[in-house]
Amino acid sequence: MHTEIAAPAKAGRRPARPSAWQRALFAGFVSQLLLILFVTAIGLQQLRMTADNLGTVVDVHMRKLSLTKTMMTAARERTLSMLRLAQSDDPFERDGFIMQFDAGASAFANARIALLNMPLSSRERELIALQGRLTGIAQQIHNRVADTFRNDVGRKAEERILADAIPAQNNVLDVLAQLDAETQKIALAASREAHEAHGVARFWMYLLSGVALLLGIFVAAAVIHYTNRASREREHLATHDTLTGLPNRMLFMDRLEQALVRAQRRKTLVGVMFIDLDRFKRVNDTLGHAMGDTLISEVAGRLLAATRAEDIVARLGGDEFVVVIDAAKVKHILQVVEKILAVVGKPYQIAGREIFGSCSIGVSVYPNDGADSGSLLKNADTAMYTAKNGGRNRFQLYDTAMNAMAEERLQLETELHYALQRDEFVLHYQPQLNLETGRIHGVEALIRWNNPHKGLLGPAVFLELLEESGGIVGIGRSLLLAACRQTASWHAAGFADLGVAVNISSKEFWHPSLLANVRDALAQSGLPAQSLQLELTEGIFMEDVDAAVERILALKALGVAVAVDDFGTGYSSLAHLKRFPLDVLKIDRYFVKDIEHAPVNEALIGSILALCKGLDLGTVAEGVENREQLESLRKLGCNIVQGYFISRPVAAEQVIALLGRDWLREFGQA
Repeated sequence: MHTEIAAPAKAGRRPARPSAWQRALFAGFVSQLLLILFVTAIGLQQLRMTADNLGTVVDVHMRKLSLTKTMMTAARERTLSMLRLAQSDDPFERDGFIMQFDAGASAFANARIALLNMPLSSRERELIALQGRLTGIAQQIHNRVADTFRNDVGRKAEERILADAIPAQNNVLDVLAQLDAETQKIALAASREAHEAHGVARFWMYLLSGVALLLGIFVAAAVIHYTNRASREREHLATHDTLTGLPNRMLFMDRLEQALVRAQRRKTLVGVMFIDLDRFKRVNDTLGHAMGDTLISEVAGRLLAATRAEDIVARLGGDEFVVVIDAAKVKHILQVVEKILAVVGKPYQIAGREIFGSCSIGVSVYPNDGADSGSLLKNADTAMYTAKNGGRNRFQLYDTAMNAMAEERLQLETELHYALQRDEFVLHYQPQLNLETGRIHGVEALIRWNNPHKGLLGPAVFLELLEESGGIVGIGRSLLLAACRQTASWHAAGFADLGVAVNISSKEFWHPSLLANVRDALAQSGLPAQSLQLELTEGIFMEDVDAAVERILALKALGVAVAVDDFGTGYSSLAHLKRFPLDVLKIDRYFVKDIEHAPVNEALIGSILALCKGLDLGTVAEGVENREQLESLRKLGCNIVQGYFISRPVAAEQVIALLGRDWLREFGQA
């Protein structure tokens, strides 16, 4: 009981490494961040390049247009200078107009040189070349006109200006006009192309940035989703049992508090059921923790199936569960308790084995047995211990007297610890009478605790605690050896047919050292194996039928006899007897106590005796307390009996006196 399945956590555990999905999310997030930065950098670079290109296009073509305009302006100024020259009679004015004409030529030439140094289309270069040829022709005419004026041939010079120079200059202007138009056309096309390139770059930047943003949002959403899931998983692990998925103690206490608040508001009851599996540690010790884990999971599933969705089912740890229900009446709570006992007690099929289980349940009820969660759970736990002490596979309602019992139990546990150190455990022997011979057939060795404060205590007081502490295995080994040695001494005293029966607990039966302990006790004492009988309770057989059969066969191979004690009060039935290789069946005192007044009990014992005879099983009737019971058993054919009517358990030194008595003469022949 109270046995954790999982191994305890080691101190100093290193921090858990990130899981694969956490690493993947981090990598995705970093990659997405780098992608966004890359796209942004490329986009900005492209925008800057297209912007620079657009600026360059504008600058170049504006410069070309400006130079073309400069050339056209200079050409027009030269034309005007020539017209003014033709209209002037003043020699000084004419010299000035000639100087203006020459200055215009200088400005025209500078602009043309600059234009030629710029990127030009083939058409532009063609027009500039044509302009150059026309300008050369016009220049020759202009020079002749200037010479004419210098020679003071005015009328003839005017005629040359009007007839030759102006038309030649107009030809240059026409070509310049074509050049200007072509330059404007090219500038417009280049500007449009640059704008389009800039627009395309901006579009792709926006598109890629949008895609990157969407991917970023997706990654962020994924990170948030999985982070939230991880948080939920961590929360679930913190509040739920990892093996069964049921709420753990922390979550259970919270939900119980909520249930109490609802019950207080609704004026209803809350039933708290503390459930502990019977003999669960034996499953772990003999079949392994994996089998124990499977059994725990099976029990959890059955508890869920036996309760409503709104009820609370939790695992506190080990083989301890708790169920909380809201109910209007106590009887409704007890109905659920009985249902749980029934479903948990059904056989389990685990790994090809049939395992029988049971549980003990303590029940506390709000508000009668406590006003808060802590008190209710504690009181339910106390009631559960009372149920276990009452024989297991049952439930117990809490009452206030149990607190005193719990304190006494705690004190007893402390004293028991010192009892193990001080060897305070002894054996008393109860004789078993053969009604055919009138002699003591054998004795049953019974453990007693010689408590220095409370005197001689029977096993009902301490045996459960001894099993829980694990001390029963060591004590049992010592007492088995003591019983064998004592019986060997009686053999030496002349009672060589005397046998001894030693009780073996569940923990001892399933302990790996059992066979070795029996073998050693026989060897060290010198007692013949056939003189030793091991008594087992029927509940042991039903825990794991196949394994129990194997172990019984191994014991019988040593030569000892195996008996089943308290038959008929637990799980088994008459039909189960044929499955077990037993030697003796002990009929429980429950059937014997009213045999003289209850025909049903007489019929049951008669059926048991008949079956045992058919199976070649010996029988011993326990609990014989009066002459009438003894005579009824004799008539039914039960020859071996024990009970207070023959003798109470006595110390070893008192047994010799019992062995020498003629019991048939004392009781009279039937």
